[in-house]
Amino acid sequence: MGLAAAIGCTPAATELSPADLAAIQHRFDEVATHVSAKDYMAWAKDFTPDAVFMFNHATAARGREEIQKFGEAGPRAESLSFSDIQIHGSSQLAWATSAYRFKVEGAPEADIGKQLVILERQADGTWLALAASVSSDLPATAPPPPPPVVKK
Repeated sequence: MGLAAAIGCTPAATELSPADLAAIQHRFDEVATHVSAKDYMAWAKDFTPDAVFMFNHATAARGREEIQKFGEAGPRAESLSFSDIQIHGSSQLAWATSAYRFKVEGAPEADIGKQLVILERQADGTWLALAASVSSDLPATAPPPPPPVVKK
């Protein structure tokens, strides 16, 4: 380690363990369950207190309170699912990409797209999202997204 410091190198970060990968996969499952059940309070708790959520063509929601309000103000979810989940990272931070399918009540078809999520290990060993950016694959002529969250 002394030699590494002397020549400007840092030791390699610890890779994610199988338990970490399973916990992050579980977080994706929880998010899908919370949104599909329209439980936006629980969904907001899938994020760190100071997280940022960025959705298509909408103002970024910052913090759990704004994230919850964003969910409550948006279109009524019928179902949310994730596929092609790819998880990478080290002992404290991870990033994941996935495809998603989001069906809204009354919509003729589901929104499909992709997302990038940055996750942070919490003191209790759980993983919560620090930031999520969602991007639809539907044409820009699709119905407009929910209104932006209004800050007080």
